[in-house]
Amino acid sequence: MGVLKELQCPSCYKKWRLCLGHGRKHSSLGRVMKLFPDPIQKQIAACKEGGALPLFHFQYQTAVCRQCQEMIAVPVLVLKEKESDQTLTGTCPICGGEAELLDENSAITCPKCQKAELDRQDVGLWD
Repeated sequence: MGVLKELQCPSCYKKWRLCLGHGRKHSSLGRVMKLFPDPIQKQIAACKEGGALPLFHFQYQTAVCRQCQEMIAVPVLVLKEKESDQTLTGTCPICGGEAELLDENSAITCPKCQKAELDRQDVGLWD
């Protein structure tokens, strides 16, 4: 089950609501694949070609898009491979720009005004 998180800037009052984590429908690699742009879908499909499906971990994570200056939830897929794990990150759902993943436990500066740390609060659950 995922968490609905609200982030708000105490300076400019900009507010974001992000669906983080994962839901039940994200237990299938085929469904998760569709959340990524075509080039990443091809990478995932190549991993599936060997016959056995790879082990994976999926969730939406907090990120900021430096192109449109929005706080976003982006899909992140970790393919568990024998040699090393491969992490694939989606793009901004608003503008398609590159997403910068943020550490959930670190302070996040407002991407709009750059003047204050965002206040964070869990406001619900989603599935």
